Amino acid sequence: MFIKFIKKINLFFKILLSQNYYFETCKSQNDNKENLFLLYLSEFVENKNFVEIGFHHLEYNTIGLIKKNFSGQLIDGGSKINIFIMRLLIYILKKNVKVSNIFVTKKNITKTIKQKEIGFLSIDIDGNDFWILKTIIDEGVLPEVIITEYNPSFLNYNISIPYEEFFNRIEKHKSGFYHGASLKAFANLLKKYDYSLIKCIGGTNAVFLKNSIKENKNITSYEAEAIYQEGELRNKWSKLDANSQYEKIKHLPFEKI
Repeated sequence: MFIKFIKKINLFFKILLSQNYYFETCKSQNDNKENLFLLYLSEFVENKNFVEIGFHHLEYNTIGLIKKNFSGQLIDGGSKINIFIMRLLIYILKKNVKVSNIFVTKKNITKTIKQKEIGFLSIDIDGNDFWILKTIIDEGVLPEVIITEYNPSFLNYNISIPYEEFFNRIEKHKSGFYHGASLKAFANLLKKYDYSLIKCIGGTNAVFLKNSIKENKNITSYEAEAIYQEGELRNKWSKLDANSQYEKIKHLPFEKI
C-alpha cells in the first residue's frame, strides 16, 4: 500500500512539471488502440464531447479526447480512491470534465448523463452494458460514436445476461466469463438505430458509428460474424479459447436479443 501511495505522489509531481507526462502515461486497453482509433474518428464528429462509463484513472478510452480539450463526463461506480485521483488529475490538467461516482442502473442512467448531444459514448462496466446502452438510446440519446466492451466468451450467439440492477460478475460465476453481451447482440441493437459496426479491438471492444458519418467519410462497416474476435487477453490469462470459456457458463441464464 505504501509503495502504491509513493507512486501516486510521484505521478502527481511529474504531471505538475509537465501535463504531457499524464497523456503519455495513461492509455486505453489493448496497447492504446482504442484511444488512437477514437482520435482518428474525432475529426469527423460534430459534438466535441464524450461520456465514458467505467474507467480507471490510468486506463480508459477517451484520454486522447481530453487532451484535445473535448468536454465530457467520466462515470464509475467503483473505488472512491479512483474517483478522488481522477478528480484531482482533472483539476491539475484544467480540463472541462466532470467525474461522477455513480453505479449506473436503468433507473438512473438518463439522469446521470448531463449531455444529450454526444460525440462519443464509451461503456465498460462488466455487467449490464447492453441494458444500460439500450436505455440510453431508447431515451433518444444517440451519440455519434459508440464504443462498448462486448463479451467474446458469448461467441456469435445473440445473447446478453439478464438485467440485474447490482450485477457482480465474480459473484455470478468465479470464472469472470459471465457478463455483458455478445458482439452480435450489440450489433443487432444498434443497427435498429442507424449505426454500423466499423471495428473490433483485441476481442474486447467494438466501435459503432452513425451511418450518416460512415457514408459521408466512406468508412467500411462489417457484420458481427465477419469481424468477431476472441478476447486476446482473456484467452491468455485463462489459458482457454472462447469455445471452452462458453462451455463453462452455458448453463447460466441468458436473454436472447
